[in-house]
Amino acid sequence: MSQQLMQNEEILSDVVACQLVIKQILDVIDVIAPVEVREKMAGQLKSIDLSAGGVASDPITNRAIQKAIALIELKFTRSEEAH
Repeated sequence: MSQQLMQNEEILSDVVACQLVIKQILDVIDVIAPVEVREKMAGQLKSIDLSAGGVASDPITNRAIQKAIALIELKFTRSEEAH
């Protein structure tokens, strides 16, 4: 990139890059992982104690965990219905 990005643009770019990588990972998992593995992935995220303090109590991290659970469940629910 020849132009410098402002800090918020850099952060947005990082978030978009992470989203693209996560989508690719979910696509691979969708193909190779049995239903039990998918359920375990969502279950592990749901088991994070958001009331215990630390990183998980941060509202941004909390929202990210909620979104991750929703993405996993949405992605796998749709693909399971299609089969």
